Amino acid sequence: MAKSSKAAAKPAAKKESKKGTQTNMWTGRFASGMAQSMVDLSFSLHFDAELIEEDIEGSIGHGKGLVESGVLTKAEYKKICDGLKTILDDYHAGKNLWQPSDEDIHMAVERVLTERIGALGKKIHTGRSRNDQVCTDFKLYMRHRAAEIRALEIELMDVVLDLSKKYFGKLMPGYTHLQQAQPIYFSHYLMSMFFAVSRDVKRLDNFLELHSQLPLGSGAMAGSAFPYHRALVAAELGFKDVSPNSIDAVSHRDMMLEFNADLAIIANTMSRYAEDFVNWSTSEFGFLTLHDAFSSGSSMMPQKKNPDSMELIRGKSGRMLGNFTAMYTLAKGAPLSYSRDLQEDKEPVFDSVHNVKVILRVMKEALESARFNFDKMEAKMLPALLATDLADLLVEAGVPFRDAHHVVGSLVGEAARQGKEFTDLSDESWAAAGVPDVQKMKKTLTFEYSVSRRNIEGGTGPKSVKQQFTKAEALLRKFKKA
Repeated sequence: MAKSSKAAAKPAAKKESKKGTQTNMWTGRFASGMAQSMVDLSFSLHFDAELIEEDIEGSIGHGKGLVESGVLTKAEYKKICDGLKTILDDYHAGKNLWQPSDEDIHMAVERVLTERIGALGKKIHTGRSRNDQVCTDFKLYMRHRAAEIRALEIELMDVVLDLSKKYFGKLMPGYTHLQQAQPIYFSHYLMSMFFAVSRDVKRLDNFLELHSQLPLGSGAMAGSAFPYHRALVAAELGFKDVSPNSIDAVSHRDMMLEFNADLAIIANTMSRYAEDFVNWSTSEFGFLTLHDAFSSGSSMMPQKKNPDSMELIRGKSGRMLGNFTAMYTLAKGAPLSYSRDLQEDKEPVFDSVHNVKVILRVMKEALESARFNFDKMEAKMLPALLATDLADLLVEAGVPFRDAHHVVGSLVGEAARQGKEFTDLSDESWAAAGVPDVQKMKKTLTFEYSVSRRNIEGGTGPKSVKQQFTKAEALLRKFKKA
């Protein structure tokens, strides 16, 4: 069930009630209601209303199983489905449906349904516990959001591949330790993002495959006593199978942990590139100019144009890790099968989902609209980038690599002491250091020569980068087909 873009009504604020007067659907066993402080502690509708679409979707699927079990007639099922759909329509229309007594979204929906269609609404929970209901709803939510995030990643990959092809042949300095290292093609750098994001997509695909079992039918923890057609309900809700063990089905939170971890990794991937783009946008680098729409100014300094989009992406990655840590800490001490601690498993996921979706949209749009300053990239390329190539040439001339490394290192060191580039040292200095055929070596050493030598699969050479394009196109076709 797709998320509506319409603004939904927020849960009503809880009204003060006297101690011992709060009532719920499960109060038959109790002599009094909950104290207001306990109501405040247990109330979750303000955040789990996020699950309303999945809750209604799950109930519609569950109802189909009840028809097969003989609990509901087809006419009753239709009336329930119609009632549930009107609740969802009203929610998206911004109507206030909730009451202070509504403990969570699941009880709230059932209450409104019963008010609208009468006692028939009370039958929808037959053979179902909130334990397996919540697990099903949350599983549906994560599967839906994983598919949406996957689609956003594919959109980003499309943009990255297009930019890589558009700017093929443009040179830039490659870095290690934030120090210039070797010449590379700009396309080679961008393709590193493409393949990193492709692994994030594969992780989501693995997640969707692994967590494709229906919890409904597991009941509170021992399984439903009704002859419930679980396979039918699983197919109705888009699951491939049913959970094989009822305790595991209502207890496990590894799905939430894995999803949070996957989202944290996505944010981490984006954060590392955002860090580079922050550096590139400085006057010291000047490689990148972000569009005004993805920048901000200073309240005091009128000249400032700050790369806030990239800084916020970088900052939010820490938040994603915090959400994973919160989820892990929550789950690690919870006994089997269910305890109320697990009510708190939702907000970290909701927060990570929202922020990762925004991060991916911003990164895509910022890259699409950015200006890459290739003249500055090439102007910043230092001759020291060619030191490794000189060592390679010496090896090809018969010098052992460690000796070649030492020879070039001594030239670079001498040049640094003289305030020069090693390529500016005299031919005599090169010869004295042990470089044969100096003139030929110097003429050979160019940035274009350097990248042209690296056509090994995965390298920055022109043939290799074009091979990366071909692999990327095949990956995108595969991802889009799935």
